[in-house]
Amino acid sequence: MAFYTRDQIDKPIDRLYLFDIVLPSGMKVVKIGKSSGKSSLDRMLQIQRDYYNKNRSTFICHIKRDRPIEEDVFKYEAELHRFFKDYQYTPKVVFDGSTECFCVYIDAAVEAMEYLLDNGLGSLDEFEYDPEVYTPKEDSLPF
Repeated sequence: MAFYTRDQIDKPIDRLYLFDIVLPSGMKVVKIGKSSGKSSLDRMLQIQRDYYNKNRSTFICHIKRDRPIEEDVFKYEAELHRFFKDYQYTPKVVFDGSTECFCVYIDAAVEAMEYLLDNGLGSLDEFEYDPEVYTPKEDSLPF
């Protein structure tokens, strides 16, 4: 986990993050997204609050990666989304950011994100990692 000084926390900066989420049904997904606020922690709490307000329950969420991006963070997020597009998963229970969930092992997402940040935009075309995915299954919640 990264630690930041008060100046870094107070200064809004775009961030690229990976959330490791376990939905109430037990389904494990990785949320790939960006936050434009002070931290990815704020974004995680915003998402969980939205989910709770709609369902009166919540999910387990761990921040696995949280990186400040000086360039256009949207391009990095979009490249990761394109890379994992075949594994996109939209839960039955819609919440803020639920369209950015993917059924991949968190290690696959971490490795792809680190490779992208180390090698720059467009580098995932050469990335040789065949992510093993969880067997897709229906979210067992009735709503």
